[in-house]
Amino acid sequence: LGLYAIVDWHILIPGNPQDRKEDAKAFFTEIAKAYPDCPNLIFEICNEPNGVDWSVVKNYAEAVIPVIRANDSETIIIVGTPTWSQDVDKASQNKLSGDNIMYTLHFYAGSHGQYLRDKGETALRNGIALFVTEFGTSHASGDANYSPEETRTWVKWMNERKISWACWSYADKNEVSSSLVSGLYFFHQFQGI
Repeated sequence: LGLYAIVDWHILIPGNPQDRKEDAKAFFTEIAKAYPDCPNLIFEICNEPNGVDWSVVKNYAEAVIPVIRANDSETIIIVGTPTWSQDVDKASQNKLSGDNIMYTLHFYAGSHGQYLRDKGETALRNGIALFVTEFGTSHASGDANYSPEETRTWVKWMNERKISWACWSYADKNEVSSSLVSGLYFFHQFQGI
């Protein structure tokens, strides 16, 4: 059907991926064994680490990536970066080794602007592949400051650099960041983007 699925290990709380590393290894072993060589399956092994520096996240990734590679040598693996997946510049200065590894950058247009795009530019100049696996059109809380102009700036920036992206959230929840109008089945946020 032309669809991709991102298998996401979200570690927003506690923020340190090392706290659940063994659980993550067991989980990704199970999924990689169940879907070996599945070309439309992407693994995001560490979504939104926070309160730790890149060396901690990198150490975690170096433990988790091999359990996926044992069952699938080519699938794309996306690694989060510190500060809720915003410090891609820091990760780009001490990259992981291996093939088909990407790094995620998250933003919310009502909270994050040019300074975060500058971090992305640094990462790209340093030769890492980016995937924006989460962004929103609002404040980072998800429920204030709808920012269509800044969203357009971000989408243009991503498209010009051929960065794949996924918007938060494809839902009709009654909050600003929802992409659907409650009870209706059409986009209201991306008109004109």
